[in-house]
Amino acid sequence: MDPGAAELYDQALLGILQHVGNVQDFLRVLFGFLYRKTDFYRLLRHPSDRMGFPPGAAQALVLQVFKTFDHMARQDDEKRRQELEEKIRRKEEEEVKILSAATAEKEPVPVPVQEIEIDSTTELGGPQEVEKVQPPGPQAPAKEMAHGSEEAEAPGAVAGAAEIAREPPALPRFGYLWTPAGD
Repeated sequence: MDPGAAELYDQALLGILQHVGNVQDFLRVLFGFLYRKTDFYRLLRHPSDRMGFPPGAAQALVLQVFKTFDHMARQDDEKRRQELEEKIRRKEEEEVKILSAATAEKEPVPVPVQEIEIDSTTELGGPQEVEKVQPPGPQAPAKEMAHGSEEAEAPGAVAGAAEIAREPPALPRFGYLWTPAGD
């Protein structure tokens, strides 16, 4: 059937579809018409029969027509998918062009020559307690205040280098038993 000829029936078929309201009922109307007005469902039982189809031929015909239009629908889906991907690709390329043009107009940012890290914890902290651990032996470990109450420096003053513990305390040697003072 010529595709142009099929469109001749569109108005009539669309009217039926709108009247019944859904595809399932439309197919019932269509197959009901074939049942009532044609030999579509009649089987040829004898070579002398003049009306009907051989067994399975009507089903094969419906399936063949269905597969033809199903194949066309899959091709249309693939074509739409490719067109959408092409549209997205062109849009991304345009965005890249706009972005690269915008970055080309900006002044280049200089690369830093040197990074400096500032430790502000010693300047902001109040009196700090520094533990001086002595190796085990007859002396007991002593605790001293880095900033004594009589020798308090002004807020924000940098503490002396000798008063801030820079290295971890020495660990006791193996074989000695070290106990905190007062035990």
